Amino acid sequence: MTFKYRVLFFLSPIVIILDQLTKWFVNARMPIGERIPILSGYFDLVHFRNTGAAFGLFSGMDEAYRSLFFYGVAVIAVVILVAYFRSLDGERKLETIAISLIVGGVVGNIIDRVRFGEVIDFLSLHIRHRVIHGRLFGQSIWIPLEWPAFNVADSAITIAMILLLWTTFFGKKKT
Repeated sequence: MTFKYRVLFFLSPIVIILDQLTKWFVNARMPIGERIPILSGYFDLVHFRNTGAAFGLFSGMDEAYRSLFFYGVAVIAVVILVAYFRSLDGERKLETIAISLIVGGVVGNIIDRVRFGEVIDFLSLHIRHRVIHGRLFGQSIWIPLEWPAFNVADSAITIAMILLLWTTFFGKKKT
């Protein structure tokens, strides 16, 4: 078995297992909406549910359309990922790791959507519950200094995207 398939079959299941174990723990031990400070003012363990995509996008969409949309996007993403993964040569180690992380993250969040119809998020980063207040086009705006809650699957996908950006801008160019 080549390096890229060893990485895929090792790393993706680790992401899925860690993601599902942590979500199971949060779901079993914390009521929805609970917030437990870990690093007071900066990092909390929470139990939120996200019916939408990243940052809650599409959460207001009708349930039937939202489910169809997410499953459709997941299928398209997996097809593209598999095609890209198959095209990688053995020298593209960071891309191999990145695709493996994305696969694990996508599968982890899909499991939640199938089981619950939504994704369990439980990590919350913020800056002392501060808010930036200002005016834009004559309107008062309030921007909380809090990153939307996320999970292990989201973290794996984010790390993968950073790796892909890194290889795009700083990786060795083939001649």
